[in-house]
This record gives sequence, structure tokens and C-alpha cells, in this order.
Amino acid sequence: MKKINIISLFIIGLLFASVSVEAQSKVHYTGTKLSNPAYHDGQLSPIVGVHNIQVMRANREMPDASNGNGWTYNHQSMLAYWNGKFYLEYLADEVGEHIPPSQTFYMTSSDGYNWTNPEVLFPIYKVPDGFTKPGRDGVAKDLTSIMHQRVGFYVSKSDRLIAMGYHGIALDQKDDPNDGNGIGRVVREIKKDGSLGPIYFIRYNHNFNEKNTDYPFFEKSKDKGFVAACKEILNNPLYMQQWVEEADRDDILIPLKKTYKAFSYYHLPDGNVAGLWKHALTSISEDGGLTWRDPVERAKGFVNSNAKIWGQRLSDGSYATVYNPSEFRWPLAVSSSVDGYEYTTLNLIHGEINPMRYGGNYKSYGPQYVRGILEGNGTTPDGDMWLTYSVNKEDMWVSRVPVPMRAQASAHANDNLNNIESISELTDWNIYSPVWAPVSVEKRGADSWLVLKDKDPFDYAKVERKIPGTVDLSVSFKLVADQNSNGTLQIEFLDENGISCSRLELTPDGIFRAKGGSRFGNLLSYQPNTIYDVRADLYASRRTIEVFVDGKKVGTRMFYAPVHSIERVAFRTGELRLFPTPETPADQDYDLPNAGSEDVLATFAIKDFKTSPITEQSNGAILSYDNFEHYTKYFNNMEDENIAQAIPNSESNEWMRKNIPLFECPQKNFEEIYYYRWWSLRKHIKETPIGYIMTEFLINRSYADKYNMIACAFGHHIYDSRWLHDSKYLDQYVHAWFRGNDGKPMEKFHNFSSWAADALYNRYLVDKKKDFLVDLLPDLDSEFNYWESTHRLPSGLYWQGDVQDGMEESISGGRRKKYARPTINSYVYGNADALSKIHTIVGNTHKANEYKNKRDTMRLLVENELWNTKHDFFETHRGDSLADVREAIGYIPWYFNLPQSDKFDVAWEQVKDTDGFLAPYGLTTAERRHPLFRAAGCCNCEWDGAVWPFASSQTMTAMANFINNYDQNVVDNSTYFDLMELYVESQYHRGRPYIGEYHDEVTGYWLKGDQERSRYYNHSTFNDLIITGLVGLRPQDNNDVVVNPLIPQDQWDWFCLDNVPYHGKNVTIFWDKNGDRYHQGKGLKVLVDGKVVGASDKLERIICKDVL
Repeated sequence: MKKINIISLFIIGLLFASVSVEAQSKVHYTGTKLSNPAYHDGQLSPIVGVHNIQVMRANREMPDASNGNGWTYNHQSMLAYWNGKFYLEYLADEVGEHIPPSQTFYMTSSDGYNWTNPEVLFPIYKVPDGFTKPGRDGVAKDLTSIMHQRVGFYVSKSDRLIAMGYHGIALDQKDDPNDGNGIGRVVREIKKDGSLGPIYFIRYNHNFNEKNTDYPFFEKSKDKGFVAACKEILNNPLYMQQWVEEADRDDILIPLKKTYKAFSYYHLPDGNVAGLWKHALTSISEDGGLTWRDPVERAKGFVNSNAKIWGQRLSDGSYATVYNPSEFRWPLAVSSSVDGYEYTTLNLIHGEINPMRYGGNYKSYGPQYVRGILEGNGTTPDGDMWLTYSVNKEDMWVSRVPVPMRAQASAHANDNLNNIESISELTDWNIYSPVWAPVSVEKRGADSWLVLKDKDPFDYAKVERKIPGTVDLSVSFKLVADQNSNGTLQIEFLDENGISCSRLELTPDGIFRAKGGSRFGNLLSYQPNTIYDVRADLYASRRTIEVFVDGKKVGTRMFYAPVHSIERVAFRTGELRLFPTPETPADQDYDLPNAGSEDVLATFAIKDFKTSPITEQSNGAILSYDNFEHYTKYFNNMEDENIAQAIPNSESNEWMRKNIPLFECPQKNFEEIYYYRWWSLRKHIKETPIGYIMTEFLINRSYADKYNMIACAFGHHIYDSRWLHDSKYLDQYVHAWFRGNDGKPMEKFHNFSSWAADALYNRYLVDKKKDFLVDLLPDLDSEFNYWESTHRLPSGLYWQGDVQDGMEESISGGRRKKYARPTINSYVYGNADALSKIHTIVGNTHKANEYKNKRDTMRLLVENELWNTKHDFFETHRGDSLADVREAIGYIPWYFNLPQSDKFDVAWEQVKDTDGFLAPYGLTTAERRHPLFRAAGCCNCEWDGAVWPFASSQTMTAMANFINNYDQNVVDNSTYFDLMELYVESQYHRGRPYIGEYHDEVTGYWLKGDQERSRYYNHSTFNDLIITGLVGLRPQDNNDVVVNPLIPQDQWDWFCLDNVPYHGKNVTIFWDKNGDRYHQGKGLKVLVDGKVVGASDKLERIICKDVL
């Protein structure tokens, strides 16, 4: 019986495995985002930089060459790029679908934005009188065909462009012209000089042949190259599959004869072909389209209406499917995939539905029947994805989608347009540009302006700037209206779901107003041709907008819709559209009044568009700075402030309010030191001719660089300051060190060891400001090369004197000894690791691998050469032997996650041992059992055992890494908390908060006494340890938020870390054991911009996936 059960379980396991493999080998969607059809944009967030350009606007009342001479059913567009031009083909019926006459037009463009007028590609074709269909009433009399095409272009091996279309027959408006009873498929060549070759039939339906048709069969052409190109088409099963709907039902050329509709395809990395049909049906071909896996079935997870779905491999190797993700033909959206099988995202391409001006048979609302450039039909020079589709089966559009696709904006806007010549260069702006409401870039005087014009009564121009989601946002721009007696400009501020929280508006009667709820508040009367400098400060945290014009505040309004943050700013020359809705009947059978008329032209221009987070935020989602400002007032009153730098005590309260994350806990000394360390860090910010810098000592030191700069604790400064809301202090400080000496590093930058590359990469993990980091890459490369060329020993290890490590008078070292210390060798490892990641970000694989090799080499050297097996500890190597002393620097390898074996874990036993590093007032810098403990130094600043905050910071950071990133059982949350508690308790002097150079390990007395030089010593971290260690916000390189508090389960009943800037958003982490502190439920919760993204009923690691 037991044997049978085992066999059964084995078989069940195989079945489950096979099901899993089957799911993974088909196109499927695993994302969580869905479209809401109650909104035209589906409440989807757009891909950054999509340009939607209307290329043909139908107009029956004013027929001319630009609108296909007034035909109003226009649909089924196709796209190719050949001979340096775009080619667009679409079919047109005079009024409605399947109602003749019918013809096919084509247009060309050299840039995708400016298009020629439509020209007839396949003209009206007469059906022979007397034609009938089996099983259907009706006889053809003076009837013309219905054009149809599922594929429009083919570029041959000999580089000929072949256009194709299909002539179907509809005996009445409800007859199906694509039932296999049509006439046949026609082709003609579009030549490089722009001329058109003759029309030929390439394939007939069963009732037709050369004798009863008006065009010859392609084989009659005397052009052998043309004939060869046609045969290529006929021999291509993937093209033949696109003919299935119109072809004879038993056509031998069609691989899969089931009439699945609107086939598109792309090749996968494994050589297979993914097929897609209407309703998101999908299958895989393993032989180039000759056969398809059965069954063809709906792609799991996809939502798709009865319209085309388009798929293609993008120029960056990723994949995209574009379709209507609802049971309606709106919006037009894109999903992305890494491997072509699993799609994980859903973002907006086109979310506008202008009124259908002309009713007609089977005319559906929305952007629909999308096609891109088919494999083999050209590659655009920009490498972007170009799409074409109809809107309302009436007007023709193209879209340019930048590749790689960006779902999120990486930086705030600072858009000066003076170097921009056309809208094609506005790759951070989303553009909606109809023919009668075009968007352009125009020169006005010496300046370039983004111009929105509108004479369309049924549509509008629209531009939208996506930015990082921001809770409190400042938006500024210059604005001019060429008139004040007609035209509307609405300016909206939207969240990630497209919900507008506030609106500013220029009305047709000259009023600039703001919407608040259902009412408007007038701000001022605007004048034509007058430039206004507009600023809007939006506070999602308190749901208000403050509007300033030319520096003067002109109004405050409440948001009319609450949002968590603002992601987009839109400018639109018309009213918000709500029609159609999901309740609107499918087909419109009426024309709108005055459907061909135009309005008086209105023109609006914008320039100098900028956004930035408002750093004056004093409140988080839970906490308010007002409840903690008493600390700042106390700190100000406890000293004489004999030295004041950029931010004096009189301004410290406002600086704290604007800049720092908020923290509270029941253990008040933790809380007090947290705010003290921000207050004291602020004292070291100094304004200089090269920008803001940070000092180490407040009093001048003879060995300092210009402006009293000392590089010793540069890494510590970066780690703590990365959490400030205003980035300018750290940005300018970093630039000062690397470029403050006439574009070169400061003269004394290399007087001390550095882990700057590591610190700056870890700063990037907090703010995700890629541009700042990448801009520094040449400087970071140069710094790495400096240490490599000056401090590398023949063994491959790096040397440093203990004083140049900032750790003079140590037991293991010497001021002039070139010893291989765990410090600099770990720093080299950490910097190499960071540089490999930064080079990966910029796509320099070769350089990234070079740094990875250097990193891995350094790891092996540290593990093999600096590990003392007798002491089970990383120690200094003196050239001939190890130093035989455990020092706190032996923990620095874990600061960078260097050790890769659990054999090294034993070193951490020493932090719990009172003969090791554990002392009443913290962790000592050398083991207490050593004979030279507190006896090796001679000349002040001894590192022979006393407690240095510099070292405590490094050890506690390393310990947090060890607990979070290693599978070990040596230290735990209790260890970390107890040592943090000692670190907190040590930061007092005479009963007041204090941070100095170093202190006695038993009494806690600061060994520089009351010396002025030691007061407010900026040489360590603390708040980074609270944020990333104690509370446990672990910075990531993706969109996850990972939290792992290192606090014992029953230590505190509550705590909160709030107002934390992270990836452009605000993060809140709180623990409320009983639910009675914050009144938001029991347990641990993580919030992003005030919205709960993760929770647990106990203190444990929480991973909040893709919430940023």
C-alpha cells in the first residue's frame, strides 16, 4: 500500500510539473494590473514619452485630398519602414463597414510625424453582375467590392516593397465579405521613386480567376524580381496565416485553417514563433509557422476585446503586446515581457476617445485594430516601437513608443526647450496631437515653446509630463495664451491611476481659475500675448493647492479628489471627456451636428516646465514634526553656539521640519539621540564657493583641506545624509570632493581611505537618481584607479597606514606602516562591487565584468590572507605574518557582505564576549583580553581599545548585514538591539546628548573631555543604523520595499518611522502591538505615500513586491 501511494504521489508530481511547464511555454500574463473600462484611459499609467499623432482626420462636409476626399469609415491600418520612409496603408468605405464603395489608401512620412495626403493604393473594384453566394439571398448588380487586409506590406529579399489588399464581397451591410467567397488578394509594388507598379492578383478565391477579374495574375508580370517577391510571400507560412479569414476555407497554403482572426506573431529567443489572434488567443509554432500547438486557446491572464492584439520583439530584446485590455475597444495598452512568454506589466499607450462625428455600420468607439511594423518590414533608425490604428474606425493614428519602455519617470522635470527643434525630441513628454489640434515646438523670439493649437470642436491637443510619484509637489512653468476670447486650456495634476486631484483652467472669457469640488475659484483675468510665470504647490498630504502667478500668491483650493501622490501633469485644450461609457450602445448610427465644422483657432504656449518635491513637509502619514520640535529647542538652549555655519540654531527647527524622517519609540533615549544626531549633522553643513560641504570638526584643523574639509568620514556622511529630503546638501558635497578643485578632486581627498563608490551606490538605492550617479562614474573610476596604482601590494592586497584609515595608534598598525589592513581591502571590495553595478546600469557589460573580477579576487585574498585561523578573525597582515590581535576592523568585511563561507561566522561571538569587544559602554576597538589593550598608543587619538563611534557605526552596519543577509545563528535581534542601546547610552556627556571622538569603555567618559575640537564630532553614523538596522528598511535596486526590524518581539509595544524619502516616495513603518497607539490595526505595517502595502501581526521581515 505504501508503495502504491509513493507511485501515485510521483505521478501527481509529474502531472503538476508538466502543467507548470505547459503554462510557462505559452504566452500568458502574470501581472496584477487590470484596466477599468469606466475610464477612457482604463486608469492605466502611461509609458513615458509616447507620442500619439493623428495622420488623417475624416471630414465628409469638407472633402479634400487630406482626408481621403470625405470618406468617413477608415480602418485596418498597416505600417512599414522602407527606403528611409514610413508607409501606412488603410482601407476606407464611404460611410460604414461592409458597405461599398471601398478602397485602400496609403500615406508616407519621412519622420513619422508629418505625413503626405492619402493616395489611392487599391481603387474601387466592380463585382461581376449576377454574382451570388451559397445560402444567401441577393444578386450582385452594380456592386463594388469591400476592401480588407490583415497584412499590408512585404519587403522582399531583393528589397522591394510589396503592398497587398483583399477584395471581398458583401451582398448587403450585414453580409460577411471575409467568408471565403470573395474575389481574391491583390498586390502591387511601391517603388523607390514613389511610383506605383501595376496591380495584380496574387491569390484568387474559388469563384474567380484570370478570366473573370480585371487584373492579371502576378506570374504574368515581365518583372522577374516582382514575381520572385510574390512567390516569397506565398512560400511564407506566417504571411499565409494572416490571409486565413478571407481565403478559401480549404486553401492549401494556409497552415492553420481554423478562422481565428487578426493573426500577428513574433519570434522567441528559442527560435519558436508565438502566435496571437483576436480575443488574445495564442499558440506556439516550433517550425516557423507550418504547424501550431493544439489547442489554440486564450492566453492565461490576458483580457482582450474582439479586436486585434499586436505582438513584437523590441529593439532592446524585450517583448511587447499591444491591445485593448477590456471588453471594449479602449484604452490601447501595452504589456511587456522579458522572454516573450510571461507578460508582467500593463501600461497606457492611447487613452483618448474623441466623439464619433459620423455614424456608420459596425463603427466602434476607441483606438483599435493596432498593428506595428511586422518582422522584416523595416527597422526605424530610432529603434522605437511604431504603431498604427484607427480611432472610432474614422480617423487614422500612429504612435511612437520609446524603447526601452519606461513605466516610471526617473527624475523630476527641468525642461528648458531652447535646444529642442521638434516634438520628436520631447522623449519625456506624452503627446496627443490631432490634425486640427496639433502640438508643436515653435520659436518665439529667442526661445522655444511647447505650443498647443486647437480649432477642433470635437477634439483637443494634450501634452502630459510624467514625473516620479510625489506626495507634495511644486510645479512651475511659463504660460502664454495668444487670445483671451476663445479657447480653453485645462491643467490637471493626476495620480498613477489618472485621477485628477486639482485643475487650473484658462477659460474662453479670459479668466484664470482653479477647480475645487464642483465650484471654481477665479484667480485672475489673463491677457493675450502676456507671459505668466505660474507656480502650483500641491500638497497631497493635506489635499490643497496653492497657486502663484509672477511670484504672487493668487489662491488656495482644496483638492476635488484625494490622491496619495501626484505622478503626472497634463495640459489639455478642451474639457474632460466621459462619453462613451460601458453603458453606451455598441454602434452609433447618427452623425453629430456640424460634424465638419471648425472652431476659431486658439493657441497656448508653455516653456520652462519644472517639478520638484516640496521639502517643507513636516508631517508623515502618522507622525507630525510638531510633536518632536521640543528636542530641537532643547538642543538649541543647551549650548552657546560659538560656531555657526550654513544653518544656525535659529534656523535649525525649520531645517529639521523640512528635511528629516520622523521617528518615535517608547524608549526616549533612542528617540532623543535620533533627533540630536540630525541636529548636530546640520551644524556641519557649510556653504562655500564650491557649494555646500560637510565638515568633520567645527573648529579648523591644520591638516584639513580647503573649507576645513576632511575626507576620513566621507562614507559615513553619505550613508547618514542619504535620508535627507533635500538632496542638494549631499549632491553639492559629493561634487565638492570630486570636482571642487577646478574640476578635479580636492587636493587632500586621498589622504584617507575611502569607500565612496559603495556609499554613493547605496545612496542611489535610496533616491534612485540614476543621472546623478552615472554622471559621477568617470570620477569613481578614476578614484578606484588611484588606489590601485598607489596602494596595491605585490600580493594583490592593498596597504594603508592606520592614521590614513582614521585609526591611528592601533595595536596592529603604525602611522607609516604599509600593512594590509581589513579596512582598505574591504573598501576596495565594496567599491569594485558598486562600480560593477553602476556600469551594469549604463549597459557597459565589459567594464562591469572587469570590476566583478576585481571584486572576486579581493574577496579571495581577504578570506585567505587576512583570516587568522588561530583567532577565527580577520586581522591586519604585516607582510610576514598576521598581527595576532582581534580589532573591530575585522568586522568591516561584512559591511560589504564580503565573506562567503559560514566558517567566518564564529568571529561574531566576540561581540558578546566581555573578554572580546563587549564593554559597559559599547564595543571596543580592540579585544579586551589583549596585553596591549589601552596600552599601545602614545599620542592621543588612540585606537588601541577605547570606543570610537566611527568603528561602532561600521560594526553595527556590518552586523545588520550579517543578520539580514546570512543564514547564521551567532547573533540575533536581541544582540543587535542590546548593542544599539549601548551606543545610544554612550552618546551623553554630563547628562546631555553629546557626540565626540572616543570614550572610555567602562565609565563612558569622553576622553577628550571638554575640548572644543571634540564637540559635535561628525565622524560616524547613527540615524542610518536606526533606519536600515533597528527599524529595518533595507534599500533595494527594484520596486520592492523590504523591512526587517531588528527589535526583539516583546521589547517595544510600538514604534514608528515616518516621512522617509525612498525611491521618490514617502515610506512609513510602524509597529502597534495592541493597535491602540496609531489606531490603524494591530501589528507591523508598511505604507508607501500613506497607502498600506505590507503588514504582519509580528515583528518579522516583510517583502512588499512592486509597490513603488
